[in-house]
Amino acid sequence: MGYISPFASGMRVQFIRARDTWQLRQQVLRPHQTVEEMDYPNDRNPDSFHLGALDMNTLVGIASFYKEKHEGMNGWIQWRLRGMAVDPHFQGKGVGRMLLKFAMDELKVKQVDVLWCNARENAMGFYQAHGFLIHGEPFPIEGIGMHYMMYRRI
Repeated sequence: MGYISPFASGMRVQFIRARDTWQLRQQVLRPHQTVEEMDYPNDRNPDSFHLGALDMNTLVGIASFYKEKHEGMNGWIQWRLRGMAVDPHFQGKGVGRMLLKFAMDELKVKQVDVLWCNARENAMGFYQAHGFLIHGEPFPIEGIGMHYMMYRRI
Protein backbone atom coordinates (compact mmCIF):
# COMPACT_ATOMS: atom_id res chain seq x y z
CA MET A 1 0.00 0.00 0.00
CA GLY A 2 2.95 2.38 0.11
CA TYR A 3 5.36 3.89 2.59
CA ILE A 4 4.60 3.09 6.22
CA SER A 5 5.48 5.54 8.97
CA PRO A 6 5.40 4.33 12.58
CA PHE A 7 4.28 6.91 15.19
CA ALA A 8 3.51 4.92 18.33
CA SER A 9 3.57 1.29 19.29
CA GLY A 10 0.86 -0.48 17.34
CA MET A 11 -0.24 2.69 15.51
CA ARG A 12 0.99 3.84 12.11
CA VAL A 13 -0.03 6.10 9.23
CA GLN A 14 0.34 5.08 5.61
CA PHE A 15 -0.89 5.93 2.13
CA ILE A 16 -4.11 4.10 1.21
CA ARG A 17 -6.45 3.94 -1.78
CA ALA A 18 -9.43 6.31 -2.02
CA ARG A 19 -11.83 3.37 -1.84
CA ASP A 20 -10.33 2.37 1.51
CA THR A 21 -11.61 5.65 3.03
CA TRP A 22 -15.24 5.20 2.07
CA GLN A 23 -16.50 3.02 4.92
CA LEU A 24 -15.06 5.21 7.69
CA ARG A 25 -16.18 8.39 5.86
CA GLN A 26 -19.71 7.03 5.77
CA GLN A 27 -19.70 5.76 9.35
CA VAL A 28 -18.32 8.94 10.95
CA LEU A 29 -19.11 11.82 8.59
CA ARG A 30 -22.17 10.95 6.55
CA PRO A 31 -24.13 8.04 8.06
CA HIS A 32 -27.27 9.19 6.20
CA GLN A 33 -25.60 8.45 2.84
CA THR A 34 -24.52 5.21 1.20
CA VAL A 35 -20.93 3.98 1.10
CA GLU A 36 -20.92 4.48 -2.68
CA GLU A 37 -21.72 8.20 -2.16
CA MET A 38 -18.39 8.56 -0.30
CA ASP A 39 -16.59 8.56 -3.67
CA TYR A 40 -15.66 12.27 -3.70
CA PRO A 41 -15.05 14.06 -7.03
CA ASN A 42 -11.29 14.56 -6.55
CA ASP A 43 -10.53 11.14 -5.05
CA ARG A 44 -8.92 9.76 -8.21
CA ASN A 45 -7.02 12.84 -9.37
CA PRO A 46 -3.40 11.84 -10.00
CA ASP A 47 -2.15 14.47 -7.51
CA SER A 48 -4.50 13.40 -4.70
CA PHE A 49 -3.41 11.23 -1.82
CA HIS A 50 -5.22 9.46 1.00
CA LEU A 51 -3.91 8.53 4.42
CA GLY A 52 -4.98 5.87 6.82
CA ALA A 53 -4.12 5.51 10.50
CA LEU A 54 -3.97 1.86 11.46
CA ASP A 55 -4.04 0.31 14.89
CA MET A 56 -2.81 -3.25 14.66
CA ASN A 57 -3.84 -3.36 10.95
CA THR A 58 -7.33 -1.96 11.65
CA LEU A 59 -8.14 1.31 9.87
CA VAL A 60 -9.11 3.80 12.60
CA GLY A 61 -8.54 7.17 10.93
CA ILE A 62 -8.52 8.64 7.43
CA ALA A 63 -7.87 11.88 5.59
CA SER A 64 -7.78 12.85 1.92
CA PHE A 65 -5.71 15.61 0.33
CA TYR A 66 -6.37 17.25 -3.03
CA LYS A 67 -4.51 19.82 -5.08
CA GLU A 68 -7.42 22.25 -5.10
CA LYS A 69 -7.43 26.03 -5.10
CA HIS A 70 -9.88 28.00 -2.95
CA GLU A 71 -10.69 31.26 -4.71
CA GLY A 72 -10.90 33.14 -1.41
CA MET A 73 -7.36 32.22 -0.37
CA ASN A 74 -3.95 33.54 -1.32
CA GLY A 75 -1.30 30.98 -2.10
CA TRP A 76 0.52 29.64 -5.12
CA ILE A 77 0.16 25.96 -4.31
CA GLN A 78 -3.02 25.22 -2.39
CA TRP A 79 -4.24 21.83 -1.23
CA ARG A 80 -7.48 20.81 0.41
CA LEU A 81 -7.99 18.46 3.33
CA ARG A 82 -11.29 16.63 3.03
CA GLY A 83 -13.02 13.72 4.67
CA MET A 84 -10.91 13.49 7.82
CA ALA A 85 -12.52 10.98 10.15
CA VAL A 86 -11.51 8.97 13.19
CA ASP A 87 -13.34 5.92 14.49
CA PRO A 88 -15.33 7.06 17.56
CA HIS A 89 -13.50 4.52 19.77
CA PHE A 90 -10.17 6.16 18.87
CA GLN A 91 -11.14 9.84 19.02
CA GLY A 92 -9.08 11.91 21.46
CA LYS A 93 -6.12 9.50 21.26
CA GLY A 94 -3.92 11.47 18.85
CA VAL A 95 -4.98 9.77 15.62
CA GLY A 96 -5.90 13.05 13.91
CA ARG A 97 -2.62 14.60 15.03
CA MET A 98 -0.70 11.69 13.52
CA LEU A 99 -2.56 12.01 10.22
CA LEU A 100 -1.85 15.75 10.06
CA LYS A 101 1.82 15.29 10.94
CA PHE A 102 2.29 12.75 8.15
CA ALA A 103 0.36 14.96 5.71
CA MET A 104 2.35 18.09 6.57
CA ASP A 105 5.60 16.27 5.86
CA GLU A 106 4.24 15.14 2.48
CA LEU A 107 2.86 18.59 1.62
CA LYS A 108 6.19 20.25 2.45
CA VAL A 109 7.90 17.95 -0.06
CA LYS A 110 5.31 19.07 -2.63
CA GLN A 111 6.13 22.71 -1.74
CA VAL A 112 2.53 23.47 -0.78
CA ASP A 113 2.06 26.86 0.84
CA VAL A 114 -1.60 26.64 2.00
CA LEU A 115 -3.72 23.75 3.27
CA TRP A 116 -7.42 24.52 3.65
CA CYS A 117 -10.56 22.66 4.68
CA ASN A 118 -14.23 23.12 5.43
CA ALA A 119 -14.37 22.28 9.13
CA ARG A 120 -17.47 21.29 11.03
CA GLU A 121 -18.24 23.44 14.07
CA ASN A 122 -17.44 20.59 16.45
CA ALA A 123 -13.99 20.08 14.83
CA MET A 124 -12.86 23.73 14.93
CA GLY A 125 -10.97 23.33 18.21
CA PHE A 126 -8.96 20.44 16.79
CA TYR A 127 -7.95 22.40 13.72
CA GLN A 128 -7.15 25.55 15.71
CA ALA A 129 -4.93 23.48 18.02
CA HIS A 130 -3.02 22.40 14.90
CA GLY A 131 -2.37 25.85 13.52
CA PHE A 132 -5.44 26.40 11.34
CA LEU A 133 -7.11 29.80 11.21
CA ILE A 134 -10.71 30.69 10.35
CA HIS A 135 -11.32 32.46 7.04
CA GLY A 136 -14.69 34.17 6.54
CA GLU A 137 -18.09 33.55 8.03
CA PRO A 138 -19.68 30.22 8.97
CA PHE A 139 -21.81 28.54 6.31
CA PRO A 140 -24.20 25.58 6.24
CA ILE A 141 -23.67 22.39 4.28
CA GLU A 142 -27.04 20.81 3.67
CA GLY A 143 -27.70 17.71 5.73
CA ILE A 144 -24.47 18.08 7.71
CA GLY A 145 -24.48 21.42 9.54
CA MET A 146 -22.48 24.60 10.00
CA HIS A 147 -18.90 24.77 8.73
CA TYR A 148 -16.00 27.19 8.75
CA MET A 149 -13.43 27.53 6.03
CA MET A 150 -10.09 27.09 7.78
CA TYR A 151 -6.54 27.22 6.50
CA ARG A 152 -2.96 26.77 7.55
CA ARG A 153 0.22 28.10 5.99
CA ILE A 154 2.84 25.42 5.47
